[in-house]
Amino acid sequence: MGLRAHLLPLGDEAGPAPAAYALHAVDLGLDEAKRPSGWEEALDFGGLTRPGLRSPLTMWLVEGADQVIVVDTGCDMGQRATAAARDALQKHEIWTEHRAEWTVEAQLARFGLSPDDVEIVINTCGHFDHIGNNTRFGRATFYMQRDELPYVVHPPAWAPYYYREFAFNVLDIRDRLELIDGDLKISDGVSVHKMGGHSPGMQVVLLETDIGRVCIPGDLMPFYQNIELNWPMGAFFDLEGVMRAYAWMRSHADVIVPHHDWGFFERHPSGSIGDRADLEIVTGFGGDGARPLKRAPVQQV
Repeated sequence: MGLRAHLLPLGDEAGPAPAAYALHAVDLGLDEAKRPSGWEEALDFGGLTRPGLRSPLTMWLVEGADQVIVVDTGCDMGQRATAAARDALQKHEIWTEHRAEWTVEAQLARFGLSPDDVEIVINTCGHFDHIGNNTRFGRATFYMQRDELPYVVHPPAWAPYYYREFAFNVLDIRDRLELIDGDLKISDGVSVHKMGGHSPGMQVVLLETDIGRVCIPGDLMPFYQNIELNWPMGAFFDLEGVMRAYAWMRSHADVIVPHHDWGFFERHPSGSIGDRADLEIVTGFGGDGARPLKRAPVQQV
């Protein structure tokens, strides 16, 4: 039996219109046809009501590997959030919502697990909403690309989504942090592949499942529109790098799942992907739901 991945929401976040981070050079306030699931006409951004695009703060649980693995750790903006973290998000006009069930503990408990049961954490990038619960995992080994670390620890003012107030999520686990440079086999059926583009050390995760290779792309493909239109997301270090990553994923994966799209649950009500029973609607490149007939072999790592 192959692996499965479960999308576990840890909160809700939104950026204000025009939400250019969703699709490069698209103003979602004007272009209704390209609005992803989660668009809202009125969200409160620190007392100012504006349109915005809601998206889940995301953690993926990998089931079926020989170790307990999660991919990214979201961001907890509940009662445990520091005042500095709250102030940082308000400063950058990021709207968040928290519910009691949107915690690492509550989400893992659905599968009979606790944070201490998790053995491996893969951070696809070092942005605040991908590392924000790292310290909850007291026994895990963490995997991050080496190129991410300088931006996490000493973020330049111009580098989006690296916030100094969240750096402790990496610094406090540094004795269990494995910095890698390139591709790596994490476990049987689980590998990471360095892409760059969105961030200097952006990495994607490939899972061998019963429906083929499932790619967890992190912020390279946050929404279904990025996949279906082959349209780059709007927050990047290297636009050509983003498009090279899209081409790589197109040729190496059978299914690509968006990282920040509430629409995932509309297409996969179980919240899971990898088993044929989870296969409600699978959309790959081309937008017709068909998986590619040919793919390139994954280089052994």
